[in-house]
Amino acid sequence: MAFIDETRREFIAKIVADLGKTIFGIGLASYLFEKFPLALKVALWAVCLILLLSSIVIHPRKRGG
Repeated sequence: MAFIDETRREFIAKIVADLGKTIFGIGLASYLFEKFPLALKVALWAVCLILLLSSIVIHPRKRGG
């Protein structure tokens, strides 16, 4: 019996994906983003990509029809 079943994995994946999309949206919409140092911009993009990719990895594969 797995600690995290498919339903929980799907929920976690959706939350992580939403966090990634939120960071992306805030980064695009914020005027402060233009004033951030390059290192912080790179870090925010990296976090966004990590969250989006991890949501893909975490999401359970559909079995059957």
